Amino acid sequence: VATWNLQGSNAPTENKWNTHVRQLVTGSGAVDILMVQEAGAVPASATLTEREFSTPGIPMNEYIWNTGTNSRPQELFIYFSRVDAFANRVNLAIVSNRRADEVIVLPPPTVVSRPIIGIRIGNDVFFSTHALANRGVDSGAIVNSVFEFFNRQTDPIRQAANWM
Repeated sequence: VATWNLQGSNAPTENKWNTHVRQLVTGSGAVDILMVQEAGAVPASATLTEREFSTPGIPMNEYIWNTGTNSRPQELFIYFSRVDAFANRVNLAIVSNRRADEVIVLPPPTVVSRPIIGIRIGNDVFFSTHALANRGVDSGAIVNSVFEFFNRQTDPIRQAANWM
């Protein structure tokens, strides 16, 4: 598991998804799950799936991204939340080598915060979020929001989940 701030998806001469992200999630030493902040737009080669998620007014989509070839596909799943509708820069994403059993989206914990997105694979839940730039003054509220989400669960699968 790793996290990466992409600082928007495009540099003047390259698409950061095809260089930075691809390097982290493929080949030897690849991470199984990558949380991406400031994700920009999904790579053009990613395909939107028909899977739908019940989220609290926060857009969330699943994409399949083939980082291999047609004869040797290597499919990854991108869970993408376009929370920056205007500049399309500071969106959130999770890249996984396994399809999520469940997608979790928590609303922003403060009026100035961003939402919190997560995926559950088996008993493990992985969250991606982005604290505010001004020294992350909302970071405590973010952690508390996730803690309270699990603290009030009655679903035995969620009660037994490990989260990060």
